[in-house]
Amino acid sequence: MDDPRTRQAAFNTASCDQWEGFAAHRARVSALLGAGGVPRPTRLCVLGAGNANDLDLPALLAAHREVHLVDLDREALARGAARQGVGGHASVRRFGGIDLTGMLDAIAAWSPSTTVGAADLQALAEWPARRVAQALPGPYDVVASTCVLSQLIGNAFPALGNSHRRFLAVVEALRIGHLRLLARLVAPGGTMVFVTDVVSSDTLPDLASLTEGDLPGLLPRLARERNFIAGVHPEAILSALESDRPLSARIARREVVPPWRWRLHARVYLVWAVRLEMAAL
Repeated sequence: MDDPRTRQAAFNTASCDQWEGFAAHRARVSALLGAGGVPRPTRLCVLGAGNANDLDLPALLAAHREVHLVDLDREALARGAARQGVGGHASVRRFGGIDLTGMLDAIAAWSPSTTVGAADLQALAEWPARRVAQALPGPYDVVASTCVLSQLIGNAFPALGNSHRRFLAVVEALRIGHLRLLARLVAPGGTMVFVTDVVSSDTLPDLASLTEGDLPGLLPRLARERNFIAGVHPEAILSALESDRPLSARIARREVVPPWRWRLHARVYLVWAVRLEMAAL
């Protein structure tokens, strides 16, 4: 049986020393979450915080009353907070061991021969908002997902393989389940920030050499060529947000953020984000 917890811990351990390499990416993500803004009595929750290499925690603490960090890997959260000198800060709360899908053990037991039924797809779509949210003290003024959806989808790939007849249905269910979780956690009138890696230099070798002005035009090209990480192309994300009625009904305003690059080890990733202002009751 594949063990996604061990795999995720190994990934976090391997990338924990990449602090300097994350600098530009960290500045972008932290600014989206309010760093550098006027201090507010707000609560921020970040899903998939990991080593927190992409979060300027002191700057976020200056902008928000509380910062809650959520991840499957407890050790990574502790390590990341300690590195930035906020391990014992009263306004930082860490929630480790949180399976954002609510179904990690079931997914780990799948194989290419597993029959994935309608009940499985329904659980993937509904359990995060119904069950995972109960483990966190929401609602929050700002809720963010920081390049974690690709990892959640990545857990299904080694289990099922992309040739499984229900693989795309599983991807879609994981995606809508994650977006519904974000919406469940954010308070009326709050802000939902979704950040995702879209493609890497593994399949787009010229990504590192392109100019900044070239990056927005890459997104339509990637869609045409179907060259993107499964389930996370911006068109698919925006379509999911618009087509899910409970989600779309809560969104008052949408701001699409131009893409940028993030280097991790030898790979370069194209990253994209959207900020969603939620309607007040």
